[in-house]
Amino acid sequence: MNPPVPPMLFCPFPAQEYPRLRQLEEEALARWKGQLETPTQHVDLQKLRQGHFPLLLGRAHPNLPPERLSAALDFLIWNFSWNDLMNGVPLVWLQEQNWLALAVLQGATPARDALPSLWMLRDIRERLLGSTPRAWRERFIRACQWYFRGMIREARVRAEHLCLDVSSYVELRRLSAGTSMVFTQMEALEGVFLPEELLAHPALVQLTRTATDVMAWANDLFSLERDLRDDCHPNLVLSLRLERELPLDEALRAAAEMHDTAVRRFLVQERSLPSFGVHDAAVSRLVLGMRRWIRANLDWSLLTGRYPRTAASQCSRVA
Repeated sequence: MNPPVPPMLFCPFPAQEYPRLRQLEEEALARWKGQLETPTQHVDLQKLRQGHFPLLLGRAHPNLPPERLSAALDFLIWNFSWNDLMNGVPLVWLQEQNWLALAVLQGATPARDALPSLWMLRDIRERLLGSTPRAWRERFIRACQWYFRGMIREARVRAEHLCLDVSSYVELRRLSAGTSMVFTQMEALEGVFLPEELLAHPALVQLTRTATDVMAWANDLFSLERDLRDDCHPNLVLSLRLERELPLDEALRAAAEMHDTAVRRFLVQERSLPSFGVHDAAVSRLVLGMRRWIRANLDWSLLTGRYPRTAASQCSRVA
């Protein structure tokens, strides 16, 4: 029996089409096909096609040419495939492999017998980081570290068959959602490198956290049907059901309401941003990027093969 579907999700940001999507897709598939020729690779090419990852990145960065997006797209695909590879493995091994991946991003060369994915990550790293400013590279590595830490914590929750209260789950999800990597990488793609002290401003930290919540909770709604197959898989809906003792359909509505409230909070926080002087134009581009990612995440969720169609096809959004 399929779980109830959530009500329509509120998203006032306009959808962005990527005009060169076919080229972006074909070039990405060609690159990955070359990497997937050996049977030891864990990424299935058909699964990659069904993921529609170029659509996600293209709609988030609709004005950039494919050559500007290629390394970022490969890193995005790598992260999804890495998440799949780490699903259900022993916790100690997962932790070890995640810290090896972080070491590769920091510049280490994988061991000769390392997972093929780590060698792929080394090649992606060279293209991804390139000649970017050192301060940005260090910040990006920290963002990746937070993501790997979130993966490990989430795996520990699953291994111990825990169902977190809502507050604990929200804190975990802010790590495992990976938006820290997405929003940091957005600066490099769009050519907007902001000073560390500006990004640490409470108003921008709050806005980024709200955007993270919006994207993470939307993903929880789309992935619920899949997550219900896994005992105690972390999901906002399941935490709400446990904490508030709700039937599943009411927990779904509560999660959708939390999502919509967070979108409205983002709009209020955006309007309340102070002036940052000479950085105002750059901050505006950063905020626009968050808006685009929020909408792109919803549009992609409706089309990707990673989520069951019975749930995703009925979960709409209001423009």
